[in-house]
Amino acid sequence: MIIKKRILAALLAAPAALAFAAPAQAQVNGIATASPVRVVDSSKAFAAAQQQIQTTFKAAFDQISARRQAAQKEAEPLLAQLDTNKDKKVDDAEINAAKAAKNPVLDRIAALQTAANTDVGKLSNPAARAELFAIESILRQYDGAQMRVVTARKIGVILTPEAFMYAPDSADISDAITAELDKSVPTVSIQPPAEWQPARETLALQQQLAQLEQLRAYQAAAQQQQRPAGAAPAPAAPAPAGAKKPAEPR
Repeated sequence: MIIKKRILAALLAAPAALAFAAPAQAQVNGIATASPVRVVDSSKAFAAAQQQIQTTFKAAFDQISARRQAAQKEAEPLLAQLDTNKDKKVDDAEINAAKAAKNPVLDRIAALQTAANTDVGKLSNPAARAELFAIESILRQYDGAQMRVVTARKIGVILTPEAFMYAPDSADISDAITAELDKSVPTVSIQPPAEWQPARETLALQQQLAQLEQLRAYQAAAQQQQRPAGAAPAPAAPAPAGAKKPAEPR
């Protein structure tokens, strides 16, 4: 369902603050690579938090879906005015023509979108805050889990995956760090204190998790489009261990 898309996926890409050492499987000559995004995404605690958020904020998610549907319904007659060739689609040429003519319909559509996005933002804030608190609670245990893997495997250096031009799969210790996290923090709370504010790193990681979920959705959509007419649906690509359904409708 749409209501299970991850919170705040529309935010910008995460800043470089999350480039701290992170995850994967085995070191090569004392050098390893790790991805905090993969570790958190695959953790049992994050999966449990996502499920709890979906239940706790179901009413808000239903309201968000209804608000988006209402906005779409309001926009349809306006979009129809831009569909000059009456093919029930508004292409780039029609949009550009409307811009060149300074068609006021464009402003009306933009106003509808802005109003809908504002309403959706207000409705989704509590769920977003709950997810951020869960993420930050998991991150508090990250360094300890990472150090246990470092010590056990005698790793001297951990780099982000982007730092490597090439590395064998055995260099990735993300799964090992996830396993350690699952031991130390199998569940976390989604109820932040009233005055709590998320750290910048937490916000950045939430954005990256949203982007990861969007990538999965795009890949699934691409596979569906490539399927021949009448063919049985292709099995979904396996998600990383512990992958969960997101918390907020997109």
